[in-house]
Amino acid sequence: MCTVVVAVQPDAPWPVVFLGLRDESPDRPWDEPGAWWPDLGERVTGVHDREAGGAWLATARGPSRASVVLNRHEAPASPPGGWTTRGALPLRAAADGVLPDGPQTTRTFNLLTADAGGAVHSVWDGTATDTARLAAGVHLLTHAAPDDRSVPRVDRWLPRFRDVAPPTGPLPTGAEGEGSWTPWLDLLRESSALPTDDDDALVRADLVDGRLFHSLSLSTVAVSADDVAHRHVRLDGAPSVGEAIARR
Repeated sequence: MCTVVVAVQPDAPWPVVFLGLRDESPDRPWDEPGAWWPDLGERVTGVHDREAGGAWLATARGPSRASVVLNRHEAPASPPGGWTTRGALPLRAAADGVLPDGPQTTRTFNLLTADAGGAVHSVWDGTATDTARLAAGVHLLTHAAPDDRSVPRVDRWLPRFRDVAPPTGPLPTGAEGEGSWTPWLDLLRESSALPTDDDDALVRADLVDGRLFHSLSLSTVAVSADDVAHRHVRLDGAPSVGEAIARR
């Protein structure tokens, strides 16, 4: 399932940067980042899920925020009235700073929300909703708790990401190279040499409840006091992760 690497650097010009890999069924229709939600105006953009109408990742300006949702592994019973979409969570968090609280009518999730003051992790595990601020440093989020070393890809790659310099701002456009993102993108390229069904893989293919999920896109996000930068790279259809990044 999805993977997010985040660096919290409180005194930096861009206090939060993160890299997200979106894992989804190739059959589920979606749109690249845009202002797909007229009621939220042009200030809110995101990766649009056509099926349920929400967002996997959303960003907003004025004030600057970014939020991304990841599926968790728990499977609670369906609530009365059925499930609502997790894709509403990043939209609310980015647009208004509203974080989940109390019992939820969505399937379980991890939600990362960032602004110039830092980053918070919200979790709904089917029993309770909790939100906690992430400490300064580098963290890795998956379907479990942040930095959970029982997850093979966290155990393998979290120390590697912590051993290199984190990005210091937005990913440049293709013609300008990769800038401060090179160490993280080098690790991503290295990891992509693994088979996609390897438990250690970051770029993945997983069979979940009879459905195949692939890493379909890569997002790099940087948040400052007065700006937010989201660079999006499609991975589906590219011969390799390295080629997809080079084509951006």
